[in-house]
Amino acid sequence: MTPAPTTRATTSHQTLRPAPGRTVRVAAAAAALVGLAVHLWGLYRDHGPPSVPWFPQADKLEHLVGFGLPCFLVLLALHLHVARRGQLLSGRAVALVVGLFVLHAGVSEVVQGELYTTRSGDPADALADVVGTALGLAAYLLLRRRAAHGRA
Repeated sequence: MTPAPTTRATTSHQTLRPAPGRTVRVAAAAAALVGLAVHLWGLYRDHGPPSVPWFPQADKLEHLVGFGLPCFLVLLALHLHVARRGQLLSGRAVALVVGLFVLHAGVSEVVQGELYTTRSGDPADALADVVGTALGLAAYLLLRRRAAHGRA
């Protein structure tokens, strides 16, 4: 008699319920690529975004979303890629993605401040970038928890 499949494991490669189909995985990968392209365009175009009169320092919200959403989309696409094998994305892979976004937060501000005459680097922007990355990670971890328990 074959033992019943389990939905729990002791490693970071936990078994999941059946993964979404190829169309969903491709759509998630495409969304991640578009998110990264917009992210890079916004950070490295030769001029900053127009000033938005919503409230003072509204650009910090743009930085927060500009890092949080692409971070989440990349983690989601990678999650779906490994989920097709019935596994969760490893903690090392998650840490690598998040670490790259955090590193990019600082690098992008230095580049804007040093290499552009029409832009400036702002430590507060870098902080907003890191907070956005943390929110993207938190959203991914919530999704991952739900997926591990079969509710995603």
